[in-house]
Amino acid sequence: VLCRHAKRTTVTTEDVKLLARRSNSLLKYITQKSEELASSNMEQKEKKKKKSSAAKGERTPGEQEAAMTENEDSNMA
Repeated sequence: VLCRHAKRTTVTTEDVKLLARRSNSLLKYITQKSEELASSNMEQKEKKKKKSSAAKGERTPGEQEAAMTENEDSNMA
């Protein structure tokens, strides 16, 4: 119903939160689960990004810095 009112066909988490706003415990539970899902989705995206860059032979900025430090250390020895 809320998605139709907003002229959308997809129900978002915000739509569900809006429906649950009268029950504080339900709203708190839905908000907590929504945050957990969002953080796990971000972790999965980062893993995919690392895998795709590793497959291409690219390094992330942190890996580049570590490699530069290793090269500097080996040059000093």
